[in-house]
Amino acid sequence: MPFSQQHADAACNFFELILKHTVDEWYGKPFILAPWEEEATSQIFGQLTESGSRLIETVYEEVPKKSGKTEWAAGLALLVLMFAKDRGCQVYGAAAATRQAMNVYRAACAMVSQSKILSKRLKIMRGTNRIAKRGDPDSFYAAIAADGDMGDGVNPACVIADEVHRWKTRKQLENWDVLTNGGITRRQTLTIAITTAGVQNESPIAWRLHEKTRKIQEGIISDPKFYGRIYGAAVEDDPHDEKTWIKANPSLKENGGFLDIEKIREKYTSLSAEGDLTSFKRYFLNMWDQKEGRSIDMAKWDACRSEWSAAGLLPKPPEDAVRPLPHDVIAHFIERQCWVGVDLSMSTDLSAISFVFPRDDGFDVLPFFWTPAAGLRARELKDGMPYRQWAEQGFLELCEGDVIDYRDMRARLEWGARLFDLEEICFDPWNSREMSVSMVEDGYRCVEIRQGFATLSEPSKKILSLVASGQLGHGGHPVLRWNASCLTAKEANDNLMFVKPERARNSSRIDGISATTNALARALIAESNTVSYSGLRSVG
Repeated sequence: MPFSQQHADAACNFFELILKHTVDEWYGKPFILAPWEEEATSQIFGQLTESGSRLIETVYEEVPKKSGKTEWAAGLALLVLMFAKDRGCQVYGAAAATRQAMNVYRAACAMVSQSKILSKRLKIMRGTNRIAKRGDPDSFYAAIAADGDMGDGVNPACVIADEVHRWKTRKQLENWDVLTNGGITRRQTLTIAITTAGVQNESPIAWRLHEKTRKIQEGIISDPKFYGRIYGAAVEDDPHDEKTWIKANPSLKENGGFLDIEKIREKYTSLSAEGDLTSFKRYFLNMWDQKEGRSIDMAKWDACRSEWSAAGLLPKPPEDAVRPLPHDVIAHFIERQCWVGVDLSMSTDLSAISFVFPRDDGFDVLPFFWTPAAGLRARELKDGMPYRQWAEQGFLELCEGDVIDYRDMRARLEWGARLFDLEEICFDPWNSREMSVSMVEDGYRCVEIRQGFATLSEPSKKILSLVASGQLGHGGHPVLRWNASCLTAKEANDNLMFVKPERARNSSRIDGISATTNALARALIAESNTVSYSGLRSVG
């Protein structure tokens, strides 16, 4: 896509030649962008489509406190309003509550008041928390709260969502959908989410955008219309080391910004004296506060060696009801001893089975995935995953209609039983009784794997160990890789198990890993030549 330096410079010049700061010792001084602000402003407004329209539609900026988020957000609102060519440009500055939204609004008002150019073209309307264009009152910037009631007239050209880690309630989540989807009839829209780190399980919007940004940076997914940056310390960084502070805070003078490191030093001294650095790490190192951490180092996952490749796993067109595997893949697995795990999940989402094959130095995994064909594009947009591309490449099977046809999954299990030395079919009990009972009646050995620490701790730890030591052969399957990148775990009394994401609030999926864990639970028992019935029950 073309990049227009002219458009990028125009946006940056608006800040530095038109706007002035509104707080503390910087009041009245020109708004000189910090390097991270200049990069973001240039990328948002400089990337164009072939037709010359702005390419970027969604922005996610995650930075620590004191980075200048409020003033930058105010400037962005005025920039979009002033540059809008179409009449009726609605710009909304939204925050979780009115107080936060008013912080940005007051900064924008102060910027207008300090500029003769802006004062001639914009009118401050404090009674309605708006700044309107003179001569075009339907073009305005309005401060709104995400926990309030939004009228039917909301038709955003631009939404600037501040501190989205605080958008947690059902009302706030509903209004996020209203704001981000309300301008669907417009020629182009822009959503800019700005936040500090939050709590993973309490900040669904911010965490979803955080994960999408991370996955794009790691090359797991791509979205040319999305621009995201995360500034913060890594888990392995020393929070006591000032080098970590410099790394995490892009607005520090050491990074070309405006913030004196003494400000961070004061916060560190104050909070460390209280004996708890949790707040310091979250607010000033931008580290997410979470009890559940990401479980797998994806560099180690990618480094796992296997003798087979998942490329072209399910070639088209299918020759029968069950798509055949390429000859070289079959040759690697045929007649080998294996266990297969089943994770049916929701019939409207993603389901998986995973054949697990022991080998002398570890295990090989052969996964299969299903999802409904209906509504596929909507799920691609929501989850940020290339489902249709995966289906075309043979890594994902589409079921006609809007639910997963479990008969297709059963056909794959029967196919595996014919080709491999299949010991047991290992089911998550949830929603699986109909399939498992019918397969027992047809002579297959089926076992229910209860979902709890007693059953899943050992295989969960084993998966982490296999990945760390490069002993889990997965063939580079992209859907399984995505599942691995989403993996988090919880611990209790030296036990560990993987956590399934809340599907209604989280676009992460671990179905393939869950199916693998179920199969590995039984494979490990056979490997140790011991019998344990804790959490395990034969079906039938």
